[in-house]
Amino acid sequence: MADALAYDADSRTPVDPAEAVSGMQIGIVLIGISITLPLMYSAGELAQGMGLRSAMTATFLGAIALSLMSIPAAIVGARTRLSSYMIIEHTFGYAGAKFVNFGFGVFLLGWYAVTAELFGRTLFLAAAQLTTLALPEWSFTVLSSLIVTVTTIYGFKAIDRLALIAVPFLLLSLAAVVVLSLRQVAFSELLSIPGSGTIDMATGISAVIGAAIVGVVLTPDLTRYARTTRDCVVASFVGQGGGMCIAYIVGMIPVLVWGELEPMTYMMLMGFGGLALAVLVFATWTTNVINLYSTALASRASVPLGDYRSVVIIMGVVGTAAAIVGISDQLIDFLILMGLLVPPIAGVYFADFYVFGRRDFSEAHLQERPALKISAVAVALGSGLVSAWLYYAGASVTSIGALDALLLSMIAYSCVEWVTARRRR
Repeated sequence: MADALAYDADSRTPVDPAEAVSGMQIGIVLIGISITLPLMYSAGELAQGMGLRSAMTATFLGAIALSLMSIPAAIVGARTRLSSYMIIEHTFGYAGAKFVNFGFGVFLLGWYAVTAELFGRTLFLAAAQLTTLALPEWSFTVLSSLIVTVTTIYGFKAIDRLALIAVPFLLLSLAAVVVLSLRQVAFSELLSIPGSGTIDMATGISAVIGAAIVGVVLTPDLTRYARTTRDCVVASFVGQGGGMCIAYIVGMIPVLVWGELEPMTYMMLMGFGGLALAVLVFATWTTNVINLYSTALASRASVPLGDYRSVVIIMGVVGTAAAIVGISDQLIDFLILMGLLVPPIAGVYFADFYVFGRRDFSEAHLQERPALKISAVAVALGSGLVSAWLYYAGASVTSIGALDALLLSMIAYSCVEWVTARRRR
């Protein structure tokens, strides 16, 4: 890839088609994003709360839903060659996009902070087991964030290379963790272990979807590099669907076998030692680079002040501070809320692109758009709030809150636009 791409100079302009890569290559990056500490913790909580059989069902259904929602978003990215934030700007207007991107930035920064906190905790536990270091936990959080920030500065090029090296290593290592765990307890026995009953199927599916829903909506950030529509489909099913299945299943089995929720703890019990540290470092490093990368893109699209490097450093510092304070205690609740409030953003730009066929994403068209597309912002916000209310009231059309939110926003926005067009006539 060109030097300009390395520093994401094209975060507000179309990607050169010459820089396109295969769908499998993008899918590998997405798998790398999926295999991370927060998802492994979430998987363990689902297995303990639902039992393995129900938790695997929730994971499979959630992964299918994520793949199907990802495909249209991926195609929009490939057709426009623009980042998701520029697509949002064309849909919501210049001022409206700032509002939307600010919300995305908050969610992404929160996810970065959760991951950084768990990353720091893992390094802290590893140091206690493998060395005589007696440093405080927050110092390891700072160290891990420094590594992530330096990698993110070099943009998609560095992320792509890191994923191509890390993902095969991760898959092999985590497969070994699962195989060794199953030597202790047969898979059939694990399936018969009942859950505590604290998590029902709808909550489990919502947690799986919520864990990746921001990534689904922001899929154009990666698929703007896709060559064809087929590559978008491959990237969605391999990366979003396959990645979530792998991440959750490898996170469930060891927790049930060893009775420990901390990945570092159960890997040490298995005798992995330094290899456990390497696995978890690679897993979290890859994902948090993407988190910070997308946060920086959102920040620059919302408030275009400073160059890409400066924004990455600032967001890294803010996210690290949030991680040190500690925000990971309500992980499942955080994932469910994201799965309800984020999909309407995609629903609006899906309707704009597919229902109304608005395909002009030129700079000239952007200048002609209203600064604030009130209908788009109102529908996205309203659909998210209504979907959250329906979910917590126990009502659902599809039984999947995120899918309800996506469909509601598409239908509502289409109706509003049709009524507005008829009045103009």
